[in-house]
Amino acid sequence: MNTTQLNIDNLTHLWTVAGQDFTKGSAYSFSKIKNAQWPNRIWANGPITLDIIEKIGMRMTTETDLIFSVFSEKQETNHLINQDVFILKSAQYGMSLALTHGYKTHRKIEFKHVMDAAGAELWSDTFFQAFRYQITAETVLKTSKDIPYFLVYHQGNLVGTVILFVTNHVMGIHSLGIVPSQRKKGFATDIMHHVLNRAIDQNLSLATLQASEMAKDMYLKMGFTTDFLMKNYTLKK
Repeated sequence: MNTTQLNIDNLTHLWTVAGQDFTKGSAYSFSKIKNAQWPNRIWANGPITLDIIEKIGMRMTTETDLIFSVFSEKQETNHLINQDVFILKSAQYGMSLALTHGYKTHRKIEFKHVMDAAGAELWSDTFFQAFRYQITAETVLKTSKDIPYFLVYHQGNLVGTVILFVTNHVMGIHSLGIVPSQRKKGFATDIMHHVLNRAIDQNLSLATLQASEMAKDMYLKMGFTTDFLMKNYTLKK
């Protein structure tokens, strides 16, 4: 299986586990939580066709608040998406790194695994500070047995959040966010190096993530390669 598929499988499995309402059909799957922002995703189960896009659009009219995620190799644009029906909400780069050697770390970073209601509240609040986007404390607590949520500290100071989600031999790195007061101090790079070393210690062979345009260059400098572009669409009102 190639790195693109391994990356997509890790991400969609995370959505599947996170959602309270998950449906897998022949053409598409969707996973959502009522009255929440995340995961609330819908995606095709195979190659995208006009028929599948039409079916997804119809489902999005009945299952509100879904985001349609389209995975395209490299930076190709999917010309089948009707711009009169869908509006582009965001785009992210699917990236991967073969885990072949350890990484130098310059600071001691502590990863606190969220296991209780207080931790879930703090994780949710910290994530919102970092991303201005909400994953509810209720969702974190309900899924914490299956999804490893971590609060990240340095010298007792709360720095940010991360999810480390393992599928097969892949470490999926999600929701790595730094709170505003700790930005521009090199924490994102240091945290990533700790995470990659953690994956190596677990005998995993690949790290995957989805990066914003702003964060992409940092990951490229670490040795990650870009495997695909994920475009996220909502329905036009």
